[in-house]
Amino acid sequence: MRFTLWAVGLFCLVGLVSSNIEMSNEENRQPSISIVGGTPAVVGEFPALGAMRTSSGALRCGGTLITPFHVLTAAHCLSGLSATAISSLRMMFNSLTVSGGTGSIARNVTRAIIHPNYTTVTRGFDVAVMLLNSPITTIELTTLPTDSAIATTTRPATTTRPTTTRPATTRPATTRPATTRRTTTRRTTTRRTTTRPTTKPSCSCTCPPATVRQKVQAKTQAVDSRAFSTYENEPAVIAGWGTTSSGGNISPVLLKANVTVLANSVVASQYGSSFLPLAMLGAAAPGKDTCQGDSGGPLYVDGVQVGITSWGNGCADPRFAGVYTRVTTYVDWIAQTVASNPV
Repeated sequence: MRFTLWAVGLFCLVGLVSSNIEMSNEENRQPSISIVGGTPAVVGEFPALGAMRTSSGALRCGGTLITPFHVLTAAHCLSGLSATAISSLRMMFNSLTVSGGTGSIARNVTRAIIHPNYTTVTRGFDVAVMLLNSPITTIELTTLPTDSAIATTTRPATTTRPTTTRPATTRPATTRPATTRRTTTRRTTTRRTTTRPTTKPSCSCTCPPATVRQKVQAKTQAVDSRAFSTYENEPAVIAGWGTTSSGGNISPVLLKANVTVLANSVVASQYGSSFLPLAMLGAAAPGKDTCQGDSGGPLYVDGVQVGITSWGNGCADPRFAGVYTRVTTYVDWIAQTVASNPV
């Protein structure tokens, strides 16, 4: 009897220690966000979505290939890392698993440029660009938003990265037919129709000195006000390798889920002043959300990446939406960063 009680006590103690170790390891893997309520992706569905791995092979974040040399991700995935730690990161593309497989493409990260205005206090400006050690030219690039109102009247034909067609499988075939979309990232020196703020303080991260843009007056308020869609109430797709529940295990396969972009007023009512409508957007669906495991991954609307997985309160909590970096706010900075850091 005494032995039985001792054995039970020892078992409970071992379980408690094991649980604490797992929790500690999980915390060390942060930041990380991925999919709750998702279904497995199929081969070739998200070729430009890459898994960011540490030197030990652990999943850290996600990112999307926007040029053969450049990867778009979240600033908080890289914030606080030394240049040495960043250069030890490795990206795995065109794969259903974090470790790769048939047809997967791996590249080393050489350096990263974090948005100079990013801070952990407000979580705004949560965007960064990483450079790869060699180009990837065999998979389709991620499509970023374009301003259709201006694109048809004032944008020149030149672009800052190759034009690609959007993969037909970026969204489920049952919900939206495949279309061909030209991918153009704008240079700030060729636009004269929108007013862009100049927000370029000194850089305190691994990025080069910021380039100050001149403020250009808009020709008409009408064009400026409809320059980009807010995507409110639009169906969207999220994808990643992370946990399938809060505090759970990393998914062994790439998962995807359908969500809806919410109105800014709805997300603001959930998060208050922490939600910045110009810098962020929210998306949700019953039982579906991003969670621990793949920050920096994409939010797609009609095959176009309109969001970068950023933060949220819990995972699939019906009271709170997932929050994403609003890509349309940063397309000029992304284009400028790519142009200033070609290799």
